[in-house]
Amino acid sequence: MNKMLQQPTTDVLSLERSLEAFEESPEFRGPVETIGDNESNDHLASIYESREEQFSTVIPFVRQGLERGERCLYITDENDREAILDELRAADIDVDAALESGTLTMHTAQDTYLRNGTFDPDDMIAFISGIIDDARGAYPGVRITGEMTWILGDDPVLEDLVEYEGKLNRLFPETNCIALCQYNRERFPAEVIRDIIKTHPHLIYDGAVCQNFYYTPPEEFFGPEQPEREVDRMMGTLLDRTQARTELQDRQEHLQRQNEVTGDPDRSFDEKLQALFELGCERFGLELGAMARVDTGRDRFEIEAVSDDHEHVERGLELPLSETYCAAATAGDDTAGVSVTIEDGTATETGYEDTVVHREFGLRTYFGTHLEIDGDDDRTFFFVASESRSAPFTDDERTFLRLLAQWVTYELEQHHRERTLETSIERLETSNERLERFAYAASHDLQEPLRMVSSYLQLLERRYGDDLEPDAMEFLAYAVDGSERMREMIDALLEYSRIETRGEPLEPVDLEGVLGDVIDDLQVRIRETDAKITSDSLPRVRGDRNQLRQVCQNLLSNALTYSGDEPPRIHVAAERADGEWIVSVEDDGIGIEPENQDRVFEIFDRLHSREAYDGTGIGLALCERIVERHGGEIWLDSTPGEGSTFSVALQRPDDPPR
Repeated sequence: MNKMLQQPTTDVLSLERSLEAFEESPEFRGPVETIGDNESNDHLASIYESREEQFSTVIPFVRQGLERGERCLYITDENDREAILDELRAADIDVDAALESGTLTMHTAQDTYLRNGTFDPDDMIAFISGIIDDARGAYPGVRITGEMTWILGDDPVLEDLVEYEGKLNRLFPETNCIALCQYNRERFPAEVIRDIIKTHPHLIYDGAVCQNFYYTPPEEFFGPEQPEREVDRMMGTLLDRTQARTELQDRQEHLQRQNEVTGDPDRSFDEKLQALFELGCERFGLELGAMARVDTGRDRFEIEAVSDDHEHVERGLELPLSETYCAAATAGDDTAGVSVTIEDGTATETGYEDTVVHREFGLRTYFGTHLEIDGDDDRTFFFVASESRSAPFTDDERTFLRLLAQWVTYELEQHHRERTLETSIERLETSNERLERFAYAASHDLQEPLRMVSSYLQLLERRYGDDLEPDAMEFLAYAVDGSERMREMIDALLEYSRIETRGEPLEPVDLEGVLGDVIDDLQVRIRETDAKITSDSLPRVRGDRNQLRQVCQNLLSNALTYSGDEPPRIHVAAERADGEWIVSVEDDGIGIEPENQDRVFEIFDRLHSREAYDGTGIGLALCERIVERHGGEIWLDSTPGEGSTFSVALQRPDDPPR
């Protein structure tokens, strides 16, 4: 890690920091890892083939240095000073202020590399070291950008340049400095570019920062064993890349198989879970997959599913959670791997040597994760083996385990919601049945005394009507009327309670026929009120014909009743919207005040006195419950004095039930 000039240790100049600058270039690709434990990660070579490509790397590199307040040196050669400054200005970099403050300085190759008339590696290293020393305390770091076309002349010889590059690689890890050396591939011979590649730990080419597998330390580049070491390095690179390609192919294959399993519509959840256990065992090289219910507060662990027969790990096994490796997965990390190695008869210290799963079950390797299930018990999803694992679990393996776990979590939460919904439906059905039984019993039990009250009141009227005072006869009439209204309300309540349980199956219904039947039933009232009813062509919908006829009759009856002083004008319309049919009954009657529009669907809630308008006050409540049974919706739009429109959304006949 670089020594600091001024910044805290978390803000050093390094390849990792410079990647932030390159990401500003739209064609940038990366990032890459460091090379080895003792290599320079602050020395980059940019190999470009055009001016545009050159500055797509240079501009973000310089901009970040200036924004961080670093001392930025630009060594020119291929481009003149003003051309470079124009490029920086075009990128909205305030180079004039940077030049004036000394934060940015421009140099030529003759001022730097060839300042004593010839190139000397040690002299150039001393020059850079002096720049760094001068910056210490005044700047957080030094950033150097150099155009390297100056080496195309007779001086220096290639060996001197390679020696210099090697010394930079040793200098930069000890200082807070980073350098970007620029090489034009169109101008340098291929053998020079080849050697440049070998002497830079990281390369920037075609918009990508590349981890340089071909980097060769100077001691190897010049040493007598250079050919043999280069062969070793080349073979190692080939092996690394072959292994990486093989791992990538394996990863893609396992991901594809996972998608095939989870997306198979013909497999149940349990069948998919077993297939994922098998896939995980293969991917991780372990013997057994399992899932368990866990409760950290109660130290509880219970196996819920397991991939294969095992002497100890089986469905229904209960243990304290602390006696299992799953305690590692629930301790905080999203994935946990435990491998207990036996050496000379003694277990390595992992904290799980004395647990039941290790001591009695003989399990030596565990790889699992904690599943937090919304609304249900938490789970652990894991794989185990009786043999110790020598290598730690890789990031790819942990990612694959998380992918498996995410699917299992989603399915468990979905199943929990479905079970909760089924339970709610069962409870609702039971409640409806009880309501119907209560309503039937109430209506049956109340009807008899009501009939008796009404009969005796009528008997009193017939026998003693001539002897009663006018007031008494009026009171008697009120009593008879009240008992009759109560009988009607009890009948309506019974009808309301039976909408769900006594309805017919939903099937295609022709609304034209339904409307025609209702108009026939209302002919007397239509003639009495001189009403005019018109309609659009009405569709077929999915429904219970009798119940839809009841809705239609209630809405038309209300439109006739609340028409006001003028003859009623009623229109029944239908339009298709969002895959549904919206059927509307529109009138030009008295309308409803906005504050009362929500009340019209409340059971027995009347907006007008019985003297003004007769009725039980349950008609629209019945309509709403019928429409809800059909999976639809009913609503009201009304303007006082201008009329009302009741709209009903109904399913098309080919739609599945909701």
